[in-house]
Amino acid sequence: GLDPRSKRSVQEFVLNLRNLHDATIVLTTHDMDEADRLCDRIAIIDQGRIVALDTPAGLKALVKRNGSNNGHDPTMEDVFMELTGKSLKEDEEKEE
Repeated sequence: GLDPRSKRSVQEFVLNLRNLHDATIVLTTHDMDEADRLCDRIAIIDQGRIVALDTPAGLKALVKRNGSNNGHDPTMEDVFMELTGKSLKEDEEKEE
């Protein structure tokens, strides 16, 4: 992981690169907020399989339609938990 300042610098670099060169960039991350901010389309992968592929707004709308977000606007972490049946914490603990 990066310290907060370096992380922000890398994120700004990625956004600038994408915008200046109209480039396609493949980003892998467990940070769902980062994916939401930086990505036009997100693939949720579970057990090596793509379980969903859409825009951040499309994925959040799916969770909202399912009604599993307890009335609040869903986050990308809510999307991950809905589509995989587990939290990000559980995945991180398994890796350790």
